[in-house]
Parts: sequence; structure tokens; C-alpha cells
Amino acid sequence: MAIFVLAICAVGLVSRGPSVSTRSQVSISRRGLLAATAVPLFAFPLASLAAPYLPPGSETDDFKSLDKSATDFKRRQIQYKATWAELTDKLLAAKSDDESIEVIGAMQKAFLEGGGSLPEGVSRDTFLRSVRRKQKAMEAIGMNEKPVRMSVLALKSTIDVSRKMKGMNDVGQGPVF
Repeated sequence: MAIFVLAICAVGLVSRGPSVSTRSQVSISRRGLLAATAVPLFAFPLASLAAPYLPPGSETDDFKSLDKSATDFKRRQIQYKATWAELTDKLLAAKSDDESIEVIGAMQKAFLEGGGSLPEGVSRDTFLRSVRRKQKAMEAIGMNEKPVRMSVLALKSTIDVSRKMKGMNDVGQGPVF
């Protein structure tokens, strides 16, 4: 492959120009220079994509362990997302304040067990928007007392604290050492 690229570069770089004397002169033209630099720029990346990194079946132990941990993480995320969706549905379908408080406590527990982050594909803003809609609907019928609001606030602050970078203080001035 390297010989092929060098041959193309040589042909593109050197071209026969018009001769002034009886002997022909070899000159380097702008087009030839452009062709000589363009071919390696496009040929080498394409050649590296065509070559396999490892032959099939020769994965290393590190690769296998990393692949296994990635697969385990994906399975846990799928399970966590299903649990989170179920708890969100229960919260939105709650008929009393006691049910809401119980579900919010279960959500906090699931959040902390899930690594302190929301499941992949679940947006903080979308989740809180749906909870606020439910709160407004509950307030309209005379429910959603202070304990429910406080438990929702505790869940929201748990989610917000987990989104901050570690070592950052509340003022936002930078890491605290």
C-alpha cells in the first residue's frame, strides 16, 4: 500500500512541462503538488479504516472484561429505567398524599441505588415538569399538602446535588481543595 501511495505521489508531483530548449525539463506544477498532497491525505485514513484492529476471536482479557462491564451497565440501566418509569407512573396516578409521599421515597431510594443519576434517556426537566403538572392537578382538588411538597423538594434537591461536579462549592467559584 505504501509503495502504491509513493508511486502516485511521484507521478502527481513531477510532470513534464513545456520545454524551452531541445532537452525536456522536469518541473513541479501547482496541480501536481496539490495532487501529491491530496492522495496521501485521503489514502492513509481510508487504508486504516479497511485494516482490522484485531483479527476475529483474538480479543484480549482486558477487552473481554470491559465488554462484560459495559453489558452489565446497559442491563442495569434498562432495569433502572423500567423501575423509574413504573415509579413515575405510580406517582402520576397517586390518589392521595400518602401514596405520593410513599412513591417519592421509593424514587429517592431508586435514584441513590441507581448510582445517583437519572436513567439514560430520562431528562431532569421533563421529569420535574410532569411532577409539577401532577402537583397542580392535586392542588386543584384540594390535595398536595405541605409534606408532599417537601418530599418533592427533597427529591429535586437530591437530583440537583448529584448533577454538580464533585469538589465544587455552592458559590460556583471553583474546586474546593
